[in-house]
Amino acid sequence: MKSLVQGLRLFASLFVFVLLCCTLQAQDRVTGVIKGSVRTADGKPAENINILLKGTRKTAITDAAGNFEIKHVAAGAYELEAVAVGLTTVSVKAVLAGDGVLELPSLVLAESEVQLEQVVVSTAAAKFAKKQSDYVARMPLANLENPQVYTVVPKELLQEQVVVDFMSALQAAPGVNNITLGLGSGGVGLAMRMRGFSGANAAGAIRNGMSTNWVSLSDPVNLERIEVIKGPSATLFGSTLTTYGGLVNRITKKPGELTKGEISYSGGSRGLSRLTGDFNTALNKEKTMLFRVNGAYHRERSFQDFGLAKSTVLAPSFTYLVNDRLTLDFDFEFYNSRRNATYVGFASTTAAKSFDDLNWNFKYSYTTDELLSEARIFNAYAKATYKLSDSWSSQTAYSYASTDNAANYLFLLINPTGDSVSRRIMNIPSNFGISQFQQNFVGDFKIGQLRNRLLIGLDYVDLTSSDRRATVNPFDKVKLNETGPNISMAKYQQVLAGLNYSQYKRHLQTYSAYVSDVINITDRLLAMASLRIDYYDNEFDDYDQTAASPKLGLVYQVVKDKVSVFGNYMNGFTNVAPGTTSADPTAKTDFKPEHANQLEGGVKLELLKGKLSGTLSYYDIKVDNKVRPDPANPTYSLQDGTQSSKGFEADVIANPFPGMHMIFGYGYNESKYTKAAAAVDGKRPYSTPANVANVWISYKFMQGAVRGLGLGCGGNTVSDSYLNDANSFTVPGYTKFDATVFYEQSKYRLALKLNNVTNEQYWTADFWAAPQPKRQFIVNMTYKF
Repeated sequence: MKSLVQGLRLFASLFVFVLLCCTLQAQDRVTGVIKGSVRTADGKPAENINILLKGTRKTAITDAAGNFEIKHVAAGAYELEAVAVGLTTVSVKAVLAGDGVLELPSLVLAESEVQLEQVVVSTAAAKFAKKQSDYVARMPLANLENPQVYTVVPKELLQEQVVVDFMSALQAAPGVNNITLGLGSGGVGLAMRMRGFSGANAAGAIRNGMSTNWVSLSDPVNLERIEVIKGPSATLFGSTLTTYGGLVNRITKKPGELTKGEISYSGGSRGLSRLTGDFNTALNKEKTMLFRVNGAYHRERSFQDFGLAKSTVLAPSFTYLVNDRLTLDFDFEFYNSRRNATYVGFASTTAAKSFDDLNWNFKYSYTTDELLSEARIFNAYAKATYKLSDSWSSQTAYSYASTDNAANYLFLLINPTGDSVSRRIMNIPSNFGISQFQQNFVGDFKIGQLRNRLLIGLDYVDLTSSDRRATVNPFDKVKLNETGPNISMAKYQQVLAGLNYSQYKRHLQTYSAYVSDVINITDRLLAMASLRIDYYDNEFDDYDQTAASPKLGLVYQVVKDKVSVFGNYMNGFTNVAPGTTSADPTAKTDFKPEHANQLEGGVKLELLKGKLSGTLSYYDIKVDNKVRPDPANPTYSLQDGTQSSKGFEADVIANPFPGMHMIFGYGYNESKYTKAAAAVDGKRPYSTPANVANVWISYKFMQGAVRGLGLGCGGNTVSDSYLNDANSFTVPGYTKFDATVFYEQSKYRLALKLNNVTNEQYWTADFWAAPQPKRQFIVNMTYKF
């Protein structure tokens, strides 16, 4: 352990030294300017075209006259590209000498002015089909080159769907289901299911590829996109905040060179009032210091008789382009929320077999506006990207997160008779903290004729929490489907004052090293081999473990850059605390880490110049080393339990013609405990529906008097699942529809949204269940400047 700590300190010192060297290197660097223009095929100026200076972070956007200018470019040879989704990319070579101004000849697009207008208006729609990420593989790897399945939900889709909270944002992601409020150690976050496994820690706990606090909420105001990464992904993301089904990675908005912004207001039924802002500017004339800030105020009442949610968020970000090699990125989130935290379950057994048997009246909440859970959340992120050479780059990242909770959980426990509920209240003041330091070296080079993209990484995570908890059990009992007596906060506080609080602490540290190599055996055949070694130290439970997590993959592009077939073997693991076994009942026995092994194969498509993309895959996940009661003596434990989860998933994103786009997602999952406690052996894990699907279809008029007018509709469908592993109580499936009408111009956007058009009464569940909102009307007004 001491050597690992010393190594980490040495590495941190080297990192500071590298930054100092790089900063000194940036001084007195001679730079110049590259200028040019972009024209359409019929000679008209091309506005709003992205100009990329390949191999650098420098970009520009053409103005109304089609002109662009890139400043502070170091002398050298470059390639510039004129890029817009849906356009044919045009490139030109450029050689800049010294501190001069290089004027390039006009770049001519293949499209006419009319075609360009259509493309610019439909660019956001085309982005729906673009699966581009440097986080999934922790290196630049195109979707068709990656043997892993993932889905990208861009901010343009969230805007079109008038998303006002992160739960709604996740509902747009194929394969994610049973999204509901989660709980743990005083926190209130989002729980979800992916591929038959719970994702209470994975519903947004990864931000820009790094860890934030678990069981904590966030706001979509600063989202650039959501990446839903499927399957056990411990090899590159560790095990602390991921699950065997996958994880959700929140990518935040980054600063740019232009001065621009927008102000948006959403109001609607249930007292919804939401104000958001987004402002971006360069802080100096050289445009090397870039600043962006997003913020939101949100207030909303419950769809039930009592309950509310209030939150504020401020998210500034800053980028410093030190020179053509070194870039520093910083961003922060300050998020405060107050909301009800109510969960439905049953005390022990109940005569009811399903929520349908209870005829639950969604009007009643059985809570009060004063019984709230509060959270004050702070997230910080810093990253240094340094180009070591033409073949190698260094990525050094640090993240920190803290959450102060004042939780009041309300549990509604269905009584055996099924005609009443007991109200149990838990008071849990707590605080969470997590720090992560990560160093990646990424290379792109050839050994002989074989192209290698190599990732070498080191990772350190330090997680702490402390809480005090007391339970009023029961507070009282109320008749089902009646208002019931009000929860007296004075009585609640009086009872709490007489209780003894239990105190819990945790301090977990993980030290990890990983390597991943993607080899182009040919220009169409790629092989991936990855391995993580993870050392875990649990201070308060007094045990440590070492785990290895391999990952293998093959990809063959049947049609170059259009169709690929892939296969992967992926691994995830969970650290397991020592337990008592019949072999040695007098002492704790060290258990091995629990492991999940996935085999998956499928096909990926990117056709019609980005107008059609999709993935179809079949997976088989087997979990072993699960701890279960010893059949011979349930007092003791055995580590021979197993679990199986297999199925197939499909997603298709289409932009068949300008203005029209469609998103379809479907997943089938078959899960069961294959060796477990007698009561659940052979049963399906709780909250794992067999069938889930989502769809969104929209059309925006591209020409004529109604140009900019759009219509959209879609929804989610989920089959039945169980609220317990014994499979004795059913959570009914549901189908929910949403619809929107919007009108968008360059400076403003107006939208009307109707959520849950048919007023469906439905439940989502993890270990606990929650009734979901009924019909809601939202109006949104956005001004851009």
